[in-house]
Amino acid sequence: MAKHITLDELNSWTFERRQTFYRNNLARFDNAEAVRLVEMMVASGLPFRRGKEIAHGDREMKVLEAIVYSPYNEKLLIDAATTGKPPLGAIEPLIRQELGDDYSVGNGATIAAGYLIARRLYALGYEKGNSQKMPDGSVAKTAATFRKKRA
Repeated sequence: MAKHITLDELNSWTFERRQTFYRNNLARFDNAEAVRLVEMMVASGLPFRRGKEIAHGDREMKVLEAIVYSPYNEKLLIDAATTGKPPLGAIEPLIRQELGDDYSVGNGATIAAGYLIARRLYALGYEKGNSQKMPDGSVAKTAATFRKKRA
């Protein structure tokens, strides 16, 4: 069983260790504990990123959240999941339209988008499937698929 990480422990870590921890757990959006740890770190207010990487609270992250959590885009996410395609592929054009060059692999925006989509679909009763290649011209190279959980 994995060790339960506390806020006091996070506080004792170096910046570099928190930064690595945040990145690793943000990328592990298929794991409920990783999602909890990211949310705990963000809520703590402890520094965990360098200037070029987007994180919760940044303008770019707020745009990603608005797109992913928009009721108007829920159908796009669900339709993609139902057909076995990555939901990120369905909304990435909207993200690129809003963020332009601020949506990139280099600043972690593609990982953040995948994380937010996973959180959204988990709440709607989906589970993560395999990753697939994204459509030609996409910023993200691969993205997760999702399927409805069996009752």
